[in-house]
Amino acid sequence: MSVSILFMGFIVGTLVGLTGVGGAALLTPLLIILGINPSIAVGTDLLYNSITKLFGVVSHWKQQTVHFTLIKI
Repeated sequence: MSVSILFMGFIVGTLVGLTGVGGAALLTPLLIILGINPSIAVGTDLLYNSITKLFGVVSHWKQQTVHFTLIKI
């Protein structure tokens, strides 16, 4: 893994943590600026987001903070 990718991940993680802006708004443009093909950059971002969202769902499920309600019409 190159140092530039590690540095970019650190910067994006810090900015997301400080601002709350979604990582996709920061990661994809940075990958494209670094010269990565836009379709690969978007695919990488989608994979990253899928994994992090899955861990969020599992975490909330374990903490029993997911409440399902039925909508009655």
